[in-house]
Amino acid sequence: MLKITAFALLSLLSCSAQIVLPEGTKIRVRLDQNISSSTAEEGQTVEFSVTDPVRVAETIVIAEGARVTGVITEAHEKRRLGRAGKLDFSIDRVRTVDNQWVPLRYTVLKKSGQSHAVRTGILTAGVAAVFWPAAPVMLLWKGQDITVNRGVAFEVFTDTSHSIAAASVAAGISPGPVAPPPPVRPATASANATVLISSPSATAEVEVDGAFVGNTPTTLQLATGTHRIVVRNGAKSWQRTLQINGGSTISLNASM
Repeated sequence: MLKITAFALLSLLSCSAQIVLPEGTKIRVRLDQNISSSTAEEGQTVEFSVTDPVRVAETIVIAEGARVTGVITEAHEKRRLGRAGKLDFSIDRVRTVDNQWVPLRYTVLKKSGQSHAVRTGILTAGVAAVFWPAAPVMLLWKGQDITVNRGVAFEVFTDTSHSIAAASVAAGISPGPVAPPPPVRPATASANATVLISSPSATAEVEVDGAFVGNTPTTLQLATGTHRIVVRNGAKSWQRTLQINGGSTISLNASM
């Protein structure tokens, strides 16, 4: 009986154990969309994702690909007399494996009196990108709009510690709200429609329901329903909202 009680007690302690993600933990995040001073609006949400899993004692507490969000803090398109555009954005929070949001900041050490409530932009904070794609990332030449391309990575840090139940992590249980599924999902052949998308400019970027799906020309299989299709080429964009029926074939030419 004593052995059984001791075993039950150890099991209870094991289940109640907490894994703590320390404040100041470095996280590398990647921009998941192109943003430009010519089209961005202040207050607009900016989407990022985690490039490398974050571990505590060999346990993943922030998964690779975890969602990170920020916001456009300043956006003005280029103006007359050679005045360049202005663009700045913040990186505010990251989602952990237990579906909770943890606030972020841009320095290893928290500055006196500062917290995540003080929303400072990337450029204002002087944060340097740690990875630059082959294409130009920021166009800061006189009279030009500022563009930050998808794929640029930044290093940020957790602004507070966060405790996660070890049992939940081990079992893959998420006590928080379940994240919505991706907008473009595989479906049965009978429920799919074939959508052919082309544009005068080769390799223009195609988004379906806010998710990047490839470059033109491209052929997509989309489920029955309403879908918003956006084709972007630099600062130019073309968009349509389509009601798609399964089994149909639709051809679109994105003239921008």
